[in-house]
Amino acid sequence: MPAIITDSFDYDDIVRVLDLDEAFVHHQIDALQPKYWRVVIKTKPQGLKIFAPVMVSGNRGIDYMIYMLSRDWQITKKQRLLDYMYFGVYRLTDGFHLVGFMYLDSNPLAKPEKAFFTPHFFDRYKERTGLSLDMPKMEVMKDWIMKNLHLNSDVQGNEKYPDGIFCAYPSGVALGRELPDGNSEMKTFVTYEMLRGEQIEKGENQSRAAKVQEEEGFRNCKEIVDKLVKYGIHL
Repeated sequence: MPAIITDSFDYDDIVRVLDLDEAFVHHQIDALQPKYWRVVIKTKPQGLKIFAPVMVSGNRGIDYMIYMLSRDWQITKKQRLLDYMYFGVYRLTDGFHLVGFMYLDSNPLAKPEKAFFTPHFFDRYKERTGLSLDMPKMEVMKDWIMKNLHLNSDVQGNEKYPDGIFCAYPSGVALGRELPDGNSEMKTFVTYEMLRGEQIEKGENQSRAAKVQEEEGFRNCKEIVDKLVKYGIHL
Protein backbone atom coordinates (compact mmCIF):
# COMPACT_ATOMS: atom_id res chain seq x y z
CA MET A 1 0.00 0.00 0.00
CA PRO A 2 1.61 3.31 -1.04
CA ALA A 3 2.54 5.52 1.91
CA ILE A 4 0.80 8.64 0.56
CA ILE A 5 -1.74 8.93 3.37
CA THR A 6 0.22 9.99 6.46
CA ASP A 7 -0.48 10.93 10.08
CA SER A 8 -0.37 14.59 9.05
CA PHE A 9 -3.60 14.15 7.05
CA ASP A 10 -6.81 15.25 8.73
CA TYR A 11 -10.22 13.96 7.62
CA ASP A 12 -10.64 16.82 5.14
CA ASP A 13 -7.41 15.76 3.43
CA ILE A 14 -8.52 12.13 3.29
CA VAL A 15 -11.96 13.06 1.93
CA ARG A 16 -10.25 14.95 -0.91
CA VAL A 17 -8.27 11.82 -1.77
CA LEU A 18 -11.41 9.67 -1.62
CA ASP A 19 -13.21 12.07 -3.96
CA LEU A 20 -10.30 11.96 -6.40
CA ASP A 21 -10.42 8.15 -6.33
CA GLU A 22 -14.17 7.92 -6.93
CA ALA A 23 -13.98 7.59 -10.73
CA PHE A 24 -11.23 4.96 -10.41
CA VAL A 25 -13.32 2.85 -8.01
CA HIS A 26 -16.43 3.00 -10.19
CA HIS A 27 -14.36 2.00 -13.21
CA GLN A 28 -13.23 -1.07 -11.25
CA ILE A 29 -16.84 -1.86 -10.32
CA ASP A 30 -17.95 -1.58 -13.95
CA ALA A 31 -15.15 -3.95 -14.97
CA LEU A 32 -16.34 -6.55 -12.41
CA GLN A 33 -19.97 -6.50 -13.58
CA PRO A 34 -19.67 -8.98 -16.52
CA LYS A 35 -17.88 -11.64 -14.45
CA TYR A 36 -20.37 -11.60 -11.60
CA TRP A 37 -23.34 -11.24 -13.94
CA ARG A 38 -22.36 -14.55 -15.55
CA VAL A 39 -22.21 -16.17 -12.09
CA VAL A 40 -25.64 -14.82 -11.16
CA ILE A 41 -27.20 -16.00 -14.44
CA LYS A 42 -25.81 -19.48 -13.79
CA THR A 43 -26.76 -19.75 -10.09
CA LYS A 44 -29.92 -17.56 -9.95
CA PRO A 45 -29.49 -16.84 -6.22
CA GLN A 46 -32.61 -16.35 -4.13
CA GLY A 47 -32.52 -13.55 -1.59
CA LEU A 48 -29.42 -11.49 -0.84
CA LYS A 49 -26.16 -12.90 -2.19
CA ILE A 50 -22.94 -11.07 -1.29
CA PHE A 51 -19.77 -12.15 -3.05
CA ALA A 52 -16.35 -12.19 -1.41
CA PRO A 53 -14.68 -8.77 -1.56
CA VAL A 54 -12.30 -7.83 -4.35
CA MET A 55 -9.37 -5.69 -3.21
CA VAL A 56 -8.12 -3.02 -5.61
CA SER A 57 -5.22 -0.68 -4.93
CA GLY A 58 -5.69 3.01 -5.48
CA ASN A 59 -2.84 5.23 -6.61
CA ARG A 60 -3.09 7.67 -3.71
CA GLY A 61 -2.57 5.50 -0.62
CA ILE A 62 -6.07 4.05 -0.17
CA ASP A 63 -7.08 0.50 -1.08
CA TYR A 64 -10.69 -0.48 -1.72
CA MET A 65 -12.74 -3.56 -0.84
CA ILE A 66 -15.50 -3.96 -3.43
CA TYR A 67 -18.45 -6.22 -2.62
CA MET A 68 -20.65 -7.21 -5.58
CA LEU A 69 -24.12 -8.30 -4.51
CA SER A 70 -27.39 -9.61 -5.90
CA ARG A 71 -30.48 -8.76 -3.87
CA ASP A 72 -32.65 -11.42 -5.54
CA TRP A 73 -32.63 -13.06 -8.95
CA GLN A 74 -36.09 -11.71 -9.82
CA ILE A 75 -34.89 -8.14 -9.23
CA THR A 76 -31.35 -8.55 -10.54
CA LYS A 77 -32.47 -9.98 -13.90
CA LYS A 78 -34.65 -6.90 -14.43
CA GLN A 79 -31.83 -4.54 -13.51
CA ARG A 80 -29.43 -6.52 -15.74
CA LEU A 81 -26.60 -5.67 -13.39
CA LEU A 82 -25.49 -6.25 -9.84
CA ASP A 83 -25.56 -3.86 -6.93
CA TYR A 84 -22.38 -3.18 -4.98
CA MET A 85 -20.89 -1.64 -1.89
CA TYR A 86 -17.30 -0.64 -1.25
CA PHE A 87 -15.02 0.44 1.57
CA GLY A 88 -11.70 2.26 1.68
CA VAL A 89 -8.77 1.04 3.79
CA TYR A 90 -5.67 3.06 4.66
CA ARG A 91 -2.90 2.63 7.17
CA LEU A 92 -1.49 5.12 9.65
CA THR A 93 1.01 4.49 12.43
CA ASP A 94 -1.78 3.33 14.78
CA GLY A 95 -3.00 0.68 12.31
CA PHE A 96 -5.62 0.15 9.61
CA HIS A 97 -8.51 2.57 9.25
CA LEU A 98 -11.74 1.80 7.39
CA VAL A 99 -14.10 4.20 5.66
CA GLY A 100 -17.58 3.28 4.48
CA PHE A 101 -19.68 5.15 1.92
CA MET A 102 -23.38 5.79 2.53
CA TYR A 103 -25.45 6.95 -0.43
CA LEU A 104 -28.68 8.73 0.42
CA ASP A 105 -31.77 7.29 -1.29
CA SER A 106 -33.36 10.73 -1.26
CA ASN A 107 -30.57 12.15 -3.41
CA PRO A 108 -28.55 9.44 -5.19
CA LEU A 109 -26.58 12.08 -7.12
CA ALA A 110 -25.17 13.61 -3.95
CA LYS A 111 -21.71 12.76 -2.69
CA PRO A 112 -21.92 9.83 -0.26
CA GLU A 113 -21.52 10.46 3.42
CA LYS A 114 -18.35 8.89 4.75
CA ALA A 115 -18.09 6.96 8.02
CA PHE A 116 -14.51 6.59 9.33
CA PHE A 117 -13.76 3.66 11.65
CA THR A 118 -10.59 3.84 13.76
CA PRO A 119 -8.29 0.88 14.57
CA HIS A 120 -9.44 1.13 18.21
CA PHE A 121 -13.02 0.50 17.06
CA PHE A 122 -12.04 -2.85 15.55
CA ASP A 123 -9.91 -3.79 18.55
CA ARG A 124 -12.99 -3.39 20.74
CA TYR A 125 -15.24 -5.15 18.22
CA LYS A 126 -12.92 -8.17 18.13
CA GLU A 127 -12.59 -8.28 21.91
CA ARG A 128 -16.25 -7.76 22.76
CA THR A 129 -17.78 -10.12 20.20
CA GLY A 130 -15.49 -13.02 21.07
CA LEU A 131 -13.50 -13.17 17.84
CA SER A 132 -10.12 -14.88 17.95
CA LEU A 133 -7.45 -12.59 19.32
CA ASP A 134 -5.18 -13.82 16.51
CA MET A 135 -7.57 -12.70 13.76
CA PRO A 136 -5.81 -10.19 11.45
CA LYS A 137 -7.25 -6.68 11.43
CA MET A 138 -8.35 -6.93 7.78
CA GLU A 139 -10.34 -10.09 8.57
CA VAL A 140 -11.91 -8.36 11.56
CA MET A 141 -13.03 -5.54 9.25
CA LYS A 142 -14.55 -8.05 6.81
CA ASP A 143 -16.34 -9.79 9.67
CA TRP A 144 -17.77 -6.46 10.80
CA ILE A 145 -19.01 -5.61 7.31
CA MET A 146 -20.71 -8.95 6.67
CA LYS A 147 -22.47 -9.04 10.05
CA ASN A 148 -23.56 -5.39 10.15
CA LEU A 149 -25.01 -4.39 6.81
CA HIS A 150 -27.69 -2.07 8.17
CA LEU A 151 -27.54 0.64 10.79
CA ASN A 152 -29.61 3.38 12.35
CA SER A 153 -27.70 6.40 13.59
CA ASP A 154 -28.69 9.22 15.86
CA VAL A 155 -26.88 12.36 16.94
CA GLN A 156 -26.95 12.09 20.72
CA GLY A 157 -25.17 15.17 21.98
CA ASN A 158 -24.73 16.22 25.59
CA GLU A 159 -22.68 18.79 27.45
CA LYS A 160 -19.56 16.64 27.36
CA TYR A 161 -20.00 15.31 23.81
CA PRO A 162 -22.21 17.75 21.86
CA ASP A 163 -21.37 16.04 18.56
CA GLY A 164 -21.85 12.46 19.81
CA ILE A 165 -23.26 9.71 17.56
CA PHE A 166 -24.95 6.47 18.64
CA CYS A 167 -25.29 3.87 15.81
CA ALA A 168 -27.17 0.60 16.33
CA TYR A 169 -25.98 -2.41 14.34
CA PRO A 170 -27.00 -6.09 14.55
CA SER A 171 -23.83 -6.90 16.56
CA GLY A 172 -23.96 -3.93 18.89
CA VAL A 173 -23.53 -0.17 19.02
CA ALA A 174 -20.90 2.07 17.44
CA LEU A 175 -20.09 5.21 19.38
CA GLY A 176 -18.47 8.17 17.69
CA ARG A 177 -18.83 11.77 16.68
CA GLU A 178 -20.24 13.82 13.85
CA LEU A 179 -17.60 15.66 11.82
CA PRO A 180 -18.13 19.30 10.79
CA ASP A 181 -18.74 18.35 7.12
CA GLY A 182 -21.54 15.89 7.90
CA ASN A 183 -19.33 12.81 7.79
CA SER A 184 -18.69 10.77 10.94
CA GLU A 185 -15.97 9.06 12.96
CA MET A 186 -16.70 5.82 14.84
CA LYS A 187 -14.33 5.47 17.78
CA THR A 188 -15.42 2.42 19.76
CA PHE A 189 -17.85 -0.49 19.90
CA VAL A 190 -20.04 -1.83 22.71
CA THR A 191 -22.38 -4.82 22.80
CA TYR A 192 -26.04 -4.43 23.72
CA GLU A 193 -25.27 -6.15 27.03
CA MET A 194 -22.94 -3.28 27.89
CA LEU A 195 -25.59 -0.58 27.50
CA ARG A 196 -26.90 1.07 30.63
CA GLY A 197 -30.01 3.06 31.55
CA GLU A 198 -31.82 4.80 28.71
CA GLN A 199 -29.19 3.54 26.28
CA ILE A 200 -30.82 0.07 26.42
CA GLU A 201 -34.17 1.28 25.10
CA LYS A 202 -32.46 3.57 22.62
CA GLY A 203 -30.36 0.73 21.22
CA GLU A 204 -33.34 -1.59 20.90
CA ASN A 205 -35.46 1.07 19.19
CA GLN A 206 -32.72 1.98 16.73
CA SER A 207 -32.01 -1.66 15.91
CA ARG A 208 -35.68 -2.26 15.10
CA ALA A 209 -35.80 0.94 13.04
CA ALA A 210 -32.71 -0.11 11.07
CA LYS A 211 -34.28 -3.45 10.16
CA VAL A 212 -37.49 -1.73 9.06
CA GLN A 213 -35.47 0.68 6.91
CA GLU A 214 -33.66 -2.21 5.27
CA GLU A 215 -36.94 -4.01 4.49
CA GLU A 216 -38.56 -0.83 3.15
CA GLY A 217 -35.50 -0.10 1.01
CA PHE A 218 -35.74 -3.57 -0.52
CA ARG A 219 -39.45 -3.14 -1.31
CA ASN A 220 -38.91 0.34 -2.75
CA CYS A 221 -36.10 -0.93 -4.95
CA LYS A 222 -38.34 -3.70 -6.31
CA GLU A 223 -41.19 -1.26 -7.01
CA ILE A 224 -38.89 1.15 -8.85
CA VAL A 225 -37.37 -1.62 -10.96
CA ASP A 226 -40.82 -3.01 -11.83
CA LYS A 227 -41.99 0.42 -13.02
CA LEU A 228 -38.86 0.97 -15.11
CA VAL A 229 -39.22 -2.46 -16.74
CA LYS A 230 -42.90 -1.77 -17.46
CA TYR A 231 -41.90 1.24 -19.51
CA GLY A 232 -38.99 -0.51 -21.19
CA ILE A 233 -36.27 1.26 -19.21
CA HIS A 234 -33.37 -0.68 -17.68
CA LEU A 235 -31.04 0.50 -14.94
